[in-house]
Amino acid sequence: MDIGVCMRAEVLEHKLQAQNETNPEQAWNLSRWPSRLTEEGEHRFFVAVNGVWRGYFKLSRDALYHPDDTRTPFSLLFDTCTWTPIDPVPVKRFRGFTYNVPPVASTETSLSLRSR
Repeated sequence: MDIGVCMRAEVLEHKLQAQNETNPEQAWNLSRWPSRLTEEGEHRFFVAVNGVWRGYFKLSRDALYHPDDTRTPFSLLFDTCTWTPIDPVPVKRFRGFTYNVPPVASTETSLSLRSR
């Protein structure tokens, strides 16, 4: 399952700075649960900044639920050390989250081409 969100550039920068901390795990809060998160396999958390997909983190199999938080009771967890930049892909700004993210096959292809 792949899920995508829009972040401000400074928020992504803050998340990436956590790579140098003792605990590189970060969270992203959501107002509703992404139902596809229960699917088998690896889950990726794509990030769009300023109208462009920038990359993704691998999601943890764990998540948090905060029943007292009526606005954003769900928290997805991810390890910032798994950040994988991708070639920029334009996207229109959206609220919440989307399952409509760049295909992983094309991002893996672009990564293998860059490493040559």
